[in-house]
Amino acid sequence: MLLPLAERSGASIHYEVRGEGPVLVLLEGLGHGRWTWYRQVEDLSRFYRLLLVDNRGISPSTPLEGPYRVEEFARDTLAVLDQEGVSTAAILGVSLGGFIAQSVAAQQPDRVSALVLVSTSPGGPRARPMPMEIWRELTRTIPGETPRTRLDRTMRLAVSERFPETHREEWERLLDRRLAEPQSPEQWLFQASSSAGFDATPYARQLDKPVLIAVGTADRILPWTNSLWLYKLFPRASLLIFSGSHHLLHWERAEELDRQIRGFLGDLSRAAEEPFLEEVP
Repeated sequence: MLLPLAERSGASIHYEVRGEGPVLVLLEGLGHGRWTWYRQVEDLSRFYRLLLVDNRGISPSTPLEGPYRVEEFARDTLAVLDQEGVSTAAILGVSLGGFIAQSVAAQQPDRVSALVLVSTSPGGPRARPMPMEIWRELTRTIPGETPRTRLDRTMRLAVSERFPETHREEWERLLDRRLAEPQSPEQWLFQASSSAGFDATPYARQLDKPVLIAVGTADRILPWTNSLWLYKLFPRASLLIFSGSHHLLHWERAEELDRQIRGFLGDLSRAAEEPFLEEVP
Protein backbone atom coordinates (compact mmCIF):
# COMPACT_ATOMS: atom_id res chain seq x y z
CA MET A 1 0.00 0.00 0.00
CA LEU A 2 1.34 3.43 -0.96
CA LEU A 3 1.16 5.61 2.13
CA PRO A 4 1.02 9.40 2.28
CA LEU A 5 4.03 11.03 3.85
CA ALA A 6 5.12 14.23 5.50
CA GLU A 7 8.59 15.66 4.93
CA ARG A 8 10.59 17.21 7.76
CA SER A 9 14.30 17.94 7.97
CA GLY A 10 15.03 15.66 5.05
CA ALA A 11 13.08 12.75 6.51
CA SER A 12 9.83 11.11 5.45
CA ILE A 13 7.17 10.35 8.05
CA HIS A 14 4.66 7.87 6.65
CA TYR A 15 1.13 7.58 7.91
CA GLU A 16 -2.26 6.13 7.05
CA VAL A 17 -5.65 7.84 6.95
CA ARG A 18 -8.80 5.95 7.86
CA GLY A 19 -12.38 7.09 8.37
CA GLU A 20 -14.13 10.47 8.42
CA GLY A 21 -14.98 12.96 11.13
CA PRO A 22 -12.99 14.83 13.80
CA VAL A 23 -9.29 14.02 13.58
CA LEU A 24 -7.76 11.54 16.02
CA VAL A 25 -4.01 10.91 15.76
CA LEU A 26 -2.78 7.48 16.88
CA LEU A 27 0.81 7.26 18.15
CA GLU A 28 2.22 3.84 18.95
CA GLY A 29 4.83 2.69 21.42
CA LEU A 30 8.40 1.48 21.23
CA GLY A 31 9.01 -0.94 18.36
CA HIS A 32 5.41 -0.81 17.13
CA GLY A 33 4.02 0.48 13.85
CA ARG A 34 0.54 1.17 12.47
CA TRP A 35 -0.30 -2.51 12.77
CA THR A 36 -0.58 -2.15 16.56
CA TRP A 37 -3.98 -0.44 16.15
CA TYR A 38 -5.64 -3.48 14.56
CA ARG A 39 -8.27 -3.57 17.32
CA GLN A 40 -9.04 0.16 17.15
CA VAL A 41 -9.23 1.02 13.45
CA GLU A 42 -12.53 -0.61 12.51
CA ASP A 43 -14.34 0.76 15.53
CA LEU A 44 -12.88 4.25 15.87
CA SER A 45 -12.83 4.99 12.13
CA ARG A 46 -16.64 4.94 12.18
CA PHE A 47 -16.53 8.14 14.25
CA TYR A 48 -13.16 9.78 13.55
CA ARG A 49 -10.70 10.52 10.81
CA LEU A 50 -7.75 8.51 12.05
CA LEU A 51 -4.15 9.44 11.31
CA LEU A 52 -1.96 6.42 12.09
CA VAL A 53 1.66 7.57 12.20
CA ASP A 54 4.76 5.41 11.79
CA ASN A 55 7.36 7.03 14.01
CA ARG A 56 10.92 7.38 12.76
CA GLY A 57 12.75 4.13 13.26
CA ILE A 58 9.73 2.15 12.02
CA SER A 59 9.60 1.23 8.34
CA PRO A 60 8.60 2.78 5.97
CA SER A 61 9.34 6.05 7.81
CA THR A 62 12.95 7.26 7.70
CA PRO A 63 15.33 5.32 9.97
CA LEU A 64 16.92 7.03 12.93
CA GLU A 65 20.58 7.96 12.61
CA GLY A 66 21.14 7.93 16.37
CA PRO A 67 19.36 8.56 19.65
CA TYR A 68 16.38 10.84 19.07
CA ARG A 69 14.36 13.00 21.45
CA VAL A 70 10.67 12.86 22.26
CA GLU A 71 10.38 16.51 21.23
CA GLU A 72 11.60 15.60 17.73
CA PHE A 73 9.08 12.77 17.40
CA ALA A 74 6.45 15.35 18.35
CA ARG A 75 7.62 17.70 15.60
CA ASP A 76 7.31 14.81 13.15
CA THR A 77 3.70 14.37 14.29
CA LEU A 78 3.03 18.07 13.81
CA ALA A 79 4.45 17.77 10.28
CA VAL A 80 1.82 15.11 9.57
CA LEU A 81 -0.91 17.46 10.80
CA ASP A 82 0.51 20.19 8.56
CA GLN A 83 0.59 17.84 5.58
CA GLU A 84 -3.07 16.94 6.13
CA GLY A 85 -4.08 20.56 6.71
CA VAL A 86 -5.33 19.76 10.22
CA SER A 87 -5.54 22.70 12.59
CA THR A 88 -6.75 20.82 15.69
CA ALA A 89 -6.79 17.13 16.63
CA ALA A 90 -7.20 14.79 19.54
CA ILE A 91 -4.14 12.63 20.13
CA LEU A 92 -4.08 9.06 21.43
CA GLY A 93 -0.67 7.78 22.51
CA VAL A 94 0.33 4.43 23.99
CA SER A 95 3.57 4.11 26.00
CA LEU A 96 6.26 6.01 24.01
CA GLY A 97 3.39 7.40 21.95
CA GLY A 98 2.02 8.90 25.15
CA PHE A 99 5.30 10.74 25.67
CA ILE A 100 5.07 12.07 22.13
CA ALA A 101 1.44 13.12 22.58
CA GLN A 102 2.33 15.11 25.70
CA SER A 103 5.18 16.80 23.85
CA VAL A 104 2.90 17.78 20.95
CA ALA A 105 0.56 19.42 23.48
CA ALA A 106 3.49 21.20 25.12
CA GLN A 107 4.82 22.60 21.85
CA GLN A 108 1.53 23.62 20.21
CA PRO A 109 -1.32 23.34 22.73
CA ASP A 110 -3.75 25.20 20.47
CA ARG A 111 -3.57 22.32 17.99
CA VAL A 112 -4.61 19.72 20.55
CA SER A 113 -8.27 19.33 21.50
CA ALA A 114 -7.68 16.45 23.94
CA LEU A 115 -5.16 13.82 24.96
CA VAL A 116 -5.70 10.10 25.53
CA LEU A 117 -2.69 8.64 27.34
CA VAL A 118 -2.50 4.86 27.68
CA SER A 119 0.12 2.93 29.69
CA THR A 120 2.53 5.84 29.78
CA SER A 121 4.32 8.31 32.05
CA PRO A 122 5.10 12.01 32.42
CA GLY A 123 8.79 11.25 32.88
CA GLY A 124 10.80 13.43 35.23
CA PRO A 125 12.43 12.67 38.58
CA ARG A 126 9.26 11.37 40.25
CA ALA A 127 8.36 8.89 37.51
CA ARG A 128 9.19 5.21 37.87
CA PRO A 129 11.17 3.87 34.90
CA MET A 130 10.94 0.46 33.28
CA PRO A 131 12.11 -2.14 35.82
CA MET A 132 15.68 -3.22 35.19
CA GLU A 133 14.74 -6.91 34.98
CA ILE A 134 12.31 -6.12 32.15
CA TRP A 135 14.93 -4.06 30.33
CA ARG A 136 17.44 -6.91 30.65
CA GLU A 137 14.94 -9.39 29.25
CA LEU A 138 14.03 -7.10 26.34
CA THR A 139 17.67 -6.66 25.40
CA ARG A 140 18.88 -10.19 26.20
CA THR A 141 20.44 -12.19 23.37
CA ILE A 142 19.95 -15.97 23.44
CA PRO A 143 22.26 -18.01 21.19
CA GLY A 144 20.35 -19.78 18.45
CA GLU A 145 17.13 -17.87 19.05
CA THR A 146 15.26 -17.11 15.82
CA PRO A 147 13.80 -13.66 15.14
CA ARG A 148 10.30 -15.08 15.59
CA THR A 149 11.12 -16.80 18.87
CA ARG A 150 12.79 -13.67 20.21
CA LEU A 151 9.82 -11.53 19.20
CA ASP A 152 7.40 -13.97 20.79
CA ARG A 153 9.42 -13.92 24.03
CA THR A 154 9.73 -10.14 24.31
CA MET A 155 6.17 -9.29 23.23
CA ARG A 156 4.81 -11.54 25.98
CA LEU A 157 6.26 -9.14 28.55
CA ALA A 158 3.61 -6.57 27.58
CA VAL A 159 0.55 -8.83 27.82
CA SER A 160 -0.96 -11.30 30.25
CA GLU A 161 0.26 -14.88 30.22
CA ARG A 162 -3.09 -16.06 28.90
CA PHE A 163 -3.45 -13.66 25.96
CA PRO A 164 -1.11 -15.43 23.47
CA GLU A 165 -2.78 -18.76 24.29
CA THR A 166 -6.42 -17.69 24.25
CA HIS A 167 -5.82 -15.66 21.07
CA ARG A 168 -3.39 -18.03 19.37
CA GLU A 169 -4.27 -17.26 15.72
CA GLU A 170 -4.40 -13.55 16.44
CA TRP A 171 -1.04 -13.71 18.24
CA GLU A 172 0.59 -15.52 15.31
CA ARG A 173 -0.76 -12.88 12.91
CA LEU A 174 0.73 -10.16 15.10
CA LEU A 175 4.12 -11.87 14.95
CA ASP A 176 3.75 -12.21 11.18
CA ARG A 177 2.86 -8.55 10.82
CA ARG A 178 5.76 -7.33 12.92
CA LEU A 179 8.23 -9.61 11.15
CA ALA A 180 6.99 -8.38 7.76
CA GLU A 181 8.55 -4.97 8.50
CA PRO A 182 11.27 -5.87 11.02
CA GLN A 183 12.92 -3.25 13.19
CA SER A 184 16.65 -3.70 13.67
CA PRO A 185 18.05 -3.89 17.23
CA GLU A 186 19.87 -0.63 16.50
CA GLN A 187 16.67 1.21 15.55
CA TRP A 188 14.90 -0.22 18.60
CA LEU A 189 17.65 1.08 20.88
CA PHE A 190 17.60 4.49 19.20
CA GLN A 191 13.84 4.70 19.80
CA ALA A 192 14.21 3.45 23.37
CA SER A 193 16.83 6.06 24.20
CA SER A 194 14.49 8.87 23.17
CA SER A 195 12.64 8.78 26.49
CA ALA A 196 15.79 9.61 28.45
CA GLY A 197 15.44 13.11 29.82
CA PHE A 198 11.76 13.43 28.91
CA ASP A 199 9.86 15.39 31.55
CA ALA A 200 6.32 16.64 31.08
CA THR A 201 5.93 17.95 34.61
CA PRO A 202 6.99 21.57 33.91
CA TYR A 203 4.09 22.15 31.54
CA ALA A 204 1.48 19.51 32.41
CA ARG A 205 -0.17 21.68 35.06
CA GLN A 206 -0.60 24.44 32.48
CA LEU A 207 -2.45 22.33 29.90
CA ASP A 208 -6.07 23.44 29.95
CA LYS A 209 -7.32 20.49 27.89
CA PRO A 210 -9.27 17.36 28.79
CA VAL A 211 -7.00 14.36 29.29
CA LEU A 212 -8.06 10.71 29.56
CA ILE A 213 -5.51 8.41 31.19
CA ALA A 214 -5.82 4.61 31.10
CA VAL A 215 -3.57 2.04 32.76
CA GLY A 216 -3.50 -1.58 33.87
CA THR A 217 -2.38 -2.39 37.40
CA ALA A 218 -0.33 -5.38 36.19
CA ASP A 219 1.73 -3.33 33.71
CA ARG A 220 5.28 -4.75 33.77
CA ILE A 221 6.75 -2.30 31.23
CA LEU A 222 5.91 1.02 32.90
CA PRO A 223 4.70 0.86 36.52
CA TRP A 224 1.07 1.83 36.70
CA THR A 225 1.68 4.40 39.44
CA ASN A 226 3.08 6.69 36.73
CA SER A 227 -0.51 7.15 35.60
CA LEU A 228 -1.51 8.25 39.10
CA TRP A 229 1.17 10.92 38.85
CA LEU A 230 -0.17 11.96 35.42
CA TYR A 231 -3.65 12.20 36.92
CA LYS A 232 -2.38 14.54 39.62
CA LEU A 233 -0.43 16.68 37.17
CA PHE A 234 -3.01 17.47 34.49
CA PRO A 235 -5.71 19.82 35.83
CA ARG A 236 -8.51 18.30 33.70
CA ALA A 237 -7.51 14.65 33.80
CA SER A 238 -9.71 11.57 34.15
CA LEU A 239 -8.21 8.20 35.06
CA LEU A 240 -9.31 4.67 34.14
CA ILE A 241 -7.64 1.94 36.19
CA PHE A 242 -7.98 -1.51 34.60
CA SER A 243 -7.54 -3.97 37.46
CA GLY A 244 -5.09 -6.76 36.68
CA SER A 245 -4.51 -5.63 33.10
CA HIS A 246 -1.16 -5.29 31.38
CA HIS A 247 0.77 -2.81 29.23
CA LEU A 248 -0.97 -3.33 25.89
CA LEU A 249 -4.43 -2.34 27.05
CA HIS A 250 -5.43 -1.47 23.49
CA TRP A 251 -5.06 -5.17 22.64
CA GLU A 252 -6.35 -6.99 25.71
CA ARG A 253 -9.06 -4.55 26.80
CA ALA A 254 -9.84 -3.08 23.39
CA GLU A 255 -13.63 -3.17 23.52
CA GLU A 256 -13.91 -1.38 26.87
CA LEU A 257 -11.05 1.01 26.16
CA ASP A 258 -12.46 1.99 22.76
CA ARG A 259 -15.89 2.57 24.31
CA GLN A 260 -14.36 4.83 26.95
CA ILE A 261 -12.39 6.75 24.31
CA ARG A 262 -15.51 7.30 22.21
CA GLY A 263 -17.46 8.55 25.22
CA PHE A 264 -14.65 10.85 26.32
CA LEU A 265 -14.03 12.38 22.88
CA GLY A 266 -17.73 12.53 22.08
CA ASP A 267 -18.37 15.17 24.76
CA LEU A 268 -15.17 17.09 25.44
CA SER A 269 -16.91 19.94 27.22
CA ARG A 270 -18.29 17.50 29.79
CA ALA A 271 -14.93 15.68 29.94
CA ALA A 272 -13.22 18.95 30.77
CA GLU A 273 -15.69 19.98 33.47
CA GLU A 274 -16.47 16.59 35.03
CA PRO A 275 -13.21 14.63 35.39
CA PHE A 276 -13.43 11.22 37.01
CA LEU A 277 -11.44 8.36 38.46
CA GLU A 278 -12.90 4.94 37.67
CA GLU A 279 -11.77 1.40 38.29
CA VAL A 280 -12.56 -1.04 35.50
CA PRO A 281 -12.78 -4.69 36.65
